[in-house]
Amino acid sequence: MSASNISSSNTIKFVYNDGIAIPYIVRFWVFLVSNIFSFICCLFVLYHFLFDSNLRRGLHNHVIIIILFMCLIWELTTVPWSMYLYLYDVVWIQTPTFCMIWKFIDSTLYTTIVKLVGWTSVERHILIFHDQWVSTKKKRFFIHYLPLIFIVLYGVVVYGTITPMNNCNIPFYYFITFCGYYSCIYDSEVFSLYEFMTGGLLCSVLIGFGSTFLVLRVILQKRRLQQQIQWRKHRKMILQLLSVSSLFFVLYLPPIICSGVQRFGVPSDIAAQFIIYGRLFAYYIVFLFPFTCLSTIPELGTRIKNIFRCRWRQQANTVFPKQWAAQVIQLDRINKQ
Repeated sequence: MSASNISSSNTIKFVYNDGIAIPYIVRFWVFLVSNIFSFICCLFVLYHFLFDSNLRRGLHNHVIIIILFMCLIWELTTVPWSMYLYLYDVVWIQTPTFCMIWKFIDSTLYTTIVKLVGWTSVERHILIFHDQWVSTKKKRFFIHYLPLIFIVLYGVVVYGTITPMNNCNIPFYYFITFCGYYSCIYDSEVFSLYEFMTGGLLCSVLIGFGSTFLVLRVILQKRRLQQQIQWRKHRKMILQLLSVSSLFFVLYLPPIICSGVQRFGVPSDIAAQFIIYGRLFAYYIVFLFPFTCLSTIPELGTRIKNIFRCRWRQQANTVFPKQWAAQVIQLDRINKQ
């Protein structure tokens, strides 16, 4: 990475090379299109998950609803702020406070989403094979609701605490993503390793092995105990996890593996370059997540058709009454004559 300044008689403009060959303006347009489609899809899925009582009551959908809300927050904050940087080569608000807020929102949402998906890979085993563990309100609170509350609060509290820590006086560069800011606590090898182990490695193991073992477990149980494991009942729950996990397999696990290779002392320039691109394309975990949830909505085609039918009816109700009124006025004039 390098930064140089080009001076003229009136202004000084910094040209920053972040190691990615994709120009800023290309990133802006790609992010703009992706964000618009993802935002619309996110609203569509959230609407049905919240207002369809069957979907809303499903315990396996609660974590998906939380993640979708986080995707909305991401798409309304950190994505537009990144796009502004790509378009104007400078951050939106050039103050340390804004840079810290930007870094806090990004770190909190990204790590929390990953941890929630990791927990989902474990919880699916409970909901399918040990549903008696959530058979009462008390059990549901401790087994289902409490882990979700803890994971969300953990991200808010931890990153809300460490993000403002700048006792090492890290400078702010207003022509870089997050202004180039990071908390001084990451200079500690102990905390850095803890963050990697809990946020990266553990979640990767849970997502990778949890989803894989779930499929194998369902197949084996289906053959042995046909009556106890109802495939049709749990099919959408399993497909939901597989679609979400496949997204993380492609966009999340490879950078974590490369980071682990570097952390444990194996030098690799290819891995370093892959990590740089991985940070950019990590945005597509959020962009594509709402689309992975579409398959879990029952009668999806019918619901989409109903939206267009309602739209057509609204247009018809506004057009035809005007035409009818014009004909009435014309007939009235003829009668008067």
